[in-house]
Amino acid sequence: MSKGVKSCIIVLVIILTLSIVFILIRTQKNKSCFVEIVQDNKILYEIDISDIEFQKINIETKDGGWNDVLIENGKIFVKDADCPDKNCCRMGYLDNLHNPIVCLPHKLIIRYKDENEN
Repeated sequence: MSKGVKSCIIVLVIILTLSIVFILIRTQKNKSCFVEIVQDNKILYEIDISDIEFQKINIETKDGGWNDVLIENGKIFVKDADCPDKNCCRMGYLDNLHNPIVCLPHKLIIRYKDENEN
């Protein structure tokens, strides 16, 4: 084998190893399973979703708006809402600390609880 072929094999092995590590980190379930549902800067619910197989929560706003939040098999998402753009419904499951589910028209945030908060 020539020097160039050996170098290519080493680079491919490094890339493959880094890809596997990255995939494992991304798919690893968040160790914190406590979720906060916040509306208008007030915590409405603080829930440990890890053991919940199914729960539906209807959140209403002061002006009559609503969001239907579902917890299924330890995952939480907005199933339906009456907001005009429905971006919160398209955000999918809450899957990491840095990307909360947000409904701007209803001032609603669903996020993992920060373990560093008092």
